[in-house]
Amino acid sequence: MNQTKKLIVNGRVVLPDGVSEVSLLIENGKIKALLDKDTAPETDWEQIDAGGKIVMAGMIDTHNHMADPGPYNFREDWYCGSCSAASGGITTICDMPLPSEPATVDRAGFEWKKDVAESRSVVDFALWGGLIPSSLKDMSELHDLGCIGFKGFMSFATEAYPRISDGYLVEGMRQSERFGGLIALHAENAEVADFGCKHFSQIHCADEACFDQARPWWTEYEAIQRSVLFGKMTGARTMICHMTITQGAEYLRNAKKEGTAVYVETCPHYLVFDHNVLREKKSFAKCTPPFRSRENVEKMWDYVKDGTIDVLGSDHGPYTDEEKVRQNDFWKEYCGFGCNDVMLAAMISEGVNKRGLSWTRLSALTSGNAAKIMGLYPQKGNLMPGADADIILIDPDERWTYDGTKTFSKTKSAKGPYHGMELQGRVTDTFVRGERVYGDGRILCDAGYGKFVKSGTPCL
Repeated sequence: MNQTKKLIVNGRVVLPDGVSEVSLLIENGKIKALLDKDTAPETDWEQIDAGGKIVMAGMIDTHNHMADPGPYNFREDWYCGSCSAASGGITTICDMPLPSEPATVDRAGFEWKKDVAESRSVVDFALWGGLIPSSLKDMSELHDLGCIGFKGFMSFATEAYPRISDGYLVEGMRQSERFGGLIALHAENAEVADFGCKHFSQIHCADEACFDQARPWWTEYEAIQRSVLFGKMTGARTMICHMTITQGAEYLRNAKKEGTAVYVETCPHYLVFDHNVLREKKSFAKCTPPFRSRENVEKMWDYVKDGTIDVLGSDHGPYTDEEKVRQNDFWKEYCGFGCNDVMLAAMISEGVNKRGLSWTRLSALTSGNAAKIMGLYPQKGNLMPGADADIILIDPDERWTYDGTKTFSKTKSAKGPYHGMELQGRVTDTFVRGERVYGDGRILCDAGYGKFVKSGTPCL
């Protein structure tokens, strides 16, 4: 690796207290110092002119489904998926335990995925452990191996990765509390959501926007309340994944005020699209929890701005076009799509440009808070001296149209929800530990440059 000192100059650097015109000195893959913008570089410093662009800490994607290793890596693998991530400004991927097989539910599954990722990823990565009934006995070991937390489904999941029913969830929370772990939950009432989807399939409902009625907002609300109650009773730290509803956001804001150790993740697509996108894109935009009403989408931004929502995850999980229509029944099709390369551009376009979201708040949502919650701080999630030099350069003025057929992802599609979206703001350069891994529209490092990041002590 090139150990030359680098100095990033002429950028607008996003720091916790605002945007500054300081220069960033990088040495041996770390932020060495923040220097006055007029500091003249020494002869052995490589100068990088940011040209007035935004300079921000690289994103930590809290929610990614790589599908690698195992039989489903034809959808996405660690090389293609991490290249897609790098092109969108993600410098650390937090990968979910499924649908890779074996899932990351024990030491064998953890070590296999870690080995594969280390050989293929171009960005750094952390791993979630699994929370299924059979994995409770392995939680402490997975925590010691460095897992950032444990993902469970309160809704029905898959045969290979079953839901965590209430009794097992409470026991998993008790175990997690003993070693200070983090429980992450897909919060939807399993029976009601499943019943609704089967009902709308049986009546041959032709309006895809009714997915919001099949799995109504209150199925999510009930599961959020239940998870918070269980967390309070056990003392477990809990994260609600991809939260979509303002009722849930208000409830969680109040729970936080009461001192409950609960964190909130949403996805950019829930802040951009409403359920009407399903009428246009049909199953290619289908995801769970469902897209909600436009009124709900607009109100969700209030909770983004006020700090109720802590982090953003892509929920990147592509399927091939053929897979998305294999049942010939919208209500039975797979849920999920690829999006890790467009999530930041969507947040800049819809948040910073249209709704006045500050760059500091955006950086906290996409990087700082995740690092603190998941025990990756201060190594990750900031641009202060001593941190890894995970840095992205953003041209906030560039206008462009997202083309899902030109993604670095292994699955390319012209049918996903973001395809054809007009955007303003684009990542031009991505640095991981001081090395430029993406720039000029190309991947600039070899497969396997990315390193595993072990979770440490959380500070949020």
